[in-house]
Amino acid sequence: MRRIRIYHAILASLALLSYLTGEFGLVHAWLGYGVSLIIVLRLLWALSGERQVGLTRFYPSFEGLRFDNAFTHPSISKALMLGIALSLSLSVGTGIAIDKGKSIGWANAEIIASAYADDDEQQENKGFLAEALEESHELFANLMLLFVGMHMTYIVLFKFPLAKFMLFVPKQKNKDSLNK
Repeated sequence: MRRIRIYHAILASLALLSYLTGEFGLVHAWLGYGVSLIIVLRLLWALSGERQVGLTRFYPSFEGLRFDNAFTHPSISKALMLGIALSLSLSVGTGIAIDKGKSIGWANAEIIASAYADDDEQQENKGFLAEALEESHELFANLMLLFVGMHMTYIVLFKFPLAKFMLFVPKQKNKDSLNK
């Protein structure tokens, strides 16, 4: 569980920093690539077969969901985690599509773009696609933040011991054992 907490802290920190640096070009891009690396490592980790890190943790099952357990049923937490995972992955994917690897030196898109510079229709289509990718990237990032906010609220309200555990809050000693 310690490795899960560390992974969680790294991913949350990188995603938040990436969101906050949205207007800082290269820093934002590098943080975004860092998030993508963490996601890829998490997917590889899921293939290891460890039960606690399997991808089934993200699939909500509504079996056993009743009115009296609606707020504490695992499907709520899993649905929120799935929302975070999808919106974060889509945000990272659109960010990589926008950057085309330029920020990390993997692509030289300027050479390809200059070959089409004379074709006005091609330039218009390129502009429309770039704008659509940027809007999608921003939408998915905002959705991710919304899901994270709902996830944090849910965990604090209904799973407080888990929230303390994931935030590395040390367990308090039992008062009875201190009096002995």
